[in-house]
Amino acid sequence: MKSFFVLIMCFLLNQSAFAQDHFAAERVYVNIPSSQTATSAGIAAFINSHYDSDDKKIAAIYSWITANIKYDSDSIHYVILDEDNEERVSWALRRKRGVCENFAAIFTDVATQCGINSFVVEGFTKQGGSLDRTPHVWCVANVNNKWQLYDPTWDAGRVGSASFDPHYKYFNVAPEEFIQSHLPFDPIFQLLNYPITYNDFVRGHTAGNNRKIYFNYNDSLGAVKNMNRLSRYASEESRIENAGWPYDKIETKLKRIRFQMEVLNQDSDADLYNAAVDEYNSAINSLNVFLNYRNNQFQPQKSASEIQILFQNVQNLVASANEKIKRINSSKATLQLDTGDIQKKLDDLSDNLKQQRLFYKNYSDTAVKE
Repeated sequence: MKSFFVLIMCFLLNQSAFAQDHFAAERVYVNIPSSQTATSAGIAAFINSHYDSDDKKIAAIYSWITANIKYDSDSIHYVILDEDNEERVSWALRRKRGVCENFAAIFTDVATQCGINSFVVEGFTKQGGSLDRTPHVWCVANVNNKWQLYDPTWDAGRVGSASFDPHYKYFNVAPEEFIQSHLPFDPIFQLLNYPITYNDFVRGHTAGNNRKIYFNYNDSLGAVKNMNRLSRYASEESRIENAGWPYDKIETKLKRIRFQMEVLNQDSDADLYNAAVDEYNSAINSLNVFLNYRNNQFQPQKSASEIQILFQNVQNLVASANEKIKRINSSKATLQLDTGDIQKKLDDLSDNLKQQRLFYKNYSDTAVKE
């Protein structure tokens, strides 16, 4: 797992004291024993055992987070930007403090463990009609087969604020309303069939324009959820690049995506290389069985089919290893592995296999004649 530190400020609106039930306009208290709140798994287990529907579960998750995780401006100095969120979640749950990335990470992690598909979303926000200088993080979740928008950080509120609003403002907000203050880097998370651009957002032109090309975000999100991590990053990169953002606003985001893609590509190459080495070693061991048999004057006797199966196994292992080396050599990783040594060994082994096959054929032909 790779992580790095950045400075990021999450702007907030409301102070938190209690939490909300999905079916009421005001916050209510969700009491989870402290012994179960040290991990997202413990929180999810409690919610799963006490709530029987997705809408009740998501409300309980949101209410517990906004009531129990406090916004801490000191935490902006320790933000872990890693796709799996593990450290962001565990760190914030230990301290019961965090910033927007921690709030969103906990929400998504618990929701996922409650069987609710959820994504962490990054982008820019506006307050008082002005664009915030730094990015913010919120969430989308699929509740009862409908994607919905949530910003637990803004409903938790700024620590030390004297104001208190007993109503949620950023729980399950309609996309047309949410887009007035939140613009995700990736337009798929606008949850709009006609996504707006950065310039539209800045100018306050958020009503949408049905003259644009229709975008089926629902199908697209379903497809993204089923992608592997590398494909997900690649599709995200493409959508962001084509969403009409000024480059200075998305430069850091794109660098992070490309960094993660590089890590994944290098990890994949390393796995392929190690697997190719394992197959090479297995092939050597199999061929050595034949060489020992040959050195022992073909005793105890084996059938021709047994030897052919042995040869075929070596050939299959070499072919599989070669295919892995080929994939490594065509990798998109910037730092590629040197496959020259293992490739030479595989080529030498392939030549040796041909020689042993020919030798055994000649031996078999001679034995038959005799």
